[in-house]
Amino acid sequence: MVRSWFEVEGVEVAEERFSYDVRPAFRALRLLLLSSAVGVAAAAMLGRERPILGLATLMTVWVAGAVFLGWAPWLERIYRHDGPTRTANVVGVRRHSKPEGPPRMTLIILAHHDSKSQNLTLPFRAAFTGAALLGSLAMGAFLVARLAGGVASVLGTFLSAGVVCLSLVALATLRSGNRSPGGVDNAGSVAIVAELARVIPRETPEDVELVFLSPGAEEDHMVGAMRWLDRHADELSGGDVFAINLDGAGIPGRVALLERYGFGRRFSASLSDVARRAATDLGLRVHGTFLPPAMGVDAIPFSHRGIDCLTLASGSLCPAVAAIHSHRDRGENLDEEALENVARLARAMIRRLVDAGR
Repeated sequence: MVRSWFEVEGVEVAEERFSYDVRPAFRALRLLLLSSAVGVAAAAMLGRERPILGLATLMTVWVAGAVFLGWAPWLERIYRHDGPTRTANVVGVRRHSKPEGPPRMTLIILAHHDSKSQNLTLPFRAAFTGAALLGSLAMGAFLVARLAGGVASVLGTFLSAGVVCLSLVALATLRSGNRSPGGVDNAGSVAIVAELARVIPRETPEDVELVFLSPGAEEDHMVGAMRWLDRHADELSGGDVFAINLDGAGIPGRVALLERYGFGRRFSASLSDVARRAATDLGLRVHGTFLPPAMGVDAIPFSHRGIDCLTLASGSLCPAVAAIHSHRDRGENLDEEALENVARLARAMIRRLVDAGR
C-alpha cells in the first residue's frame, strides 16, 4: 500500500526487505530494569546506616542506565542479525540530474509505516519512566542531605526507592502486540510523506536528490532506519544531507519539534533553526520538546551517523495521545488542521534548505 502511494511521476520506488530479531534486546532491557530495581533497593538499605555506600550504589545504577538506555551508537550491533520477523523499507527516489558526481544536496523525508500495541500504552510508559527518574533523584537528594549532616528522612529515602522500584518492575513487564491500527502513530505522517512525494519533485531543482522513505520496524527499536542507513550511508556523501522525520503528526494541537533525546543529547540545531524560521514565515506556533530516555524515534540512527535530522510532530495532552500504542489509535483521532500544519512546515523547510544551499 505504501509503495503504491509513492509511485508517482519521476520517483523510482523499491521495497528493501529484511529480517531481524528483537528478542535479545528485550531480554537485555528487562534484565537491566530488574537489576536496576534490585540496585535501588540495595542503595536504600545500605543508605540507612551508611549514606555514602547507599549513594555510591545509587550512582552505579544511574551510570548503568545512562550507558544502556541512551541509544548509544554501539548498541545498534544488537539489531544487526537476521531473525524471525520480516518486513521492508519502502523507498522512493527522485534522482539528481548530474550523471557524474554527487548531487548538490540530498533531502530525505521519512515516516515509519509500522504500528504496535502494548500492555503499557505511551502515557503509562512516560509516567513510569518519569517516576523512576524523579524518584531516583529524590532518593539521591535524601542520601546527600544525610551525608552532609542535614535533616533528612530515612522514610523519604525508602518511599522514593519504592516508587523507583515499582516503576522499573512495571516497565520490565512491557510487551508488544499488533492490535493497533496506527492512525496517529504513524499513518498520518506516512500520508504527508506520500503527498510530499507527489508535490516536492516539481518544486525542487534537479540537482537536488530527493529520498522519500518509509521504514519498517521503527516500533522495534528503529531497526528499519538502521538497516536502510547501513545499506545506503556510503551513498550519502559529497553534498549536504538533511533528513526530516515525521512521527505522530495529526495529534490535535501545535506543531512540535523533537529537538533532544535521551539524557540531553541534541538533534540538529541547524534544522531546528530552519524549522522555527519557516514556522514564523507561515504564522505557525511551534514548540520544542524532548524524547525521554529509552523512547526511540527514527531520527536517532540518523543522528548517530552525523546526518542532520529533525522530527516534526504535533499535539497536546488529549485522548489521541492516550490512544497511541493501543487498539484505539484509529484514523478518526487525526486532526486535519494539525496534519496540514505539519505538512506545510515540512514543505517550507525543504524550500528554505534548497534556497540556502544554492
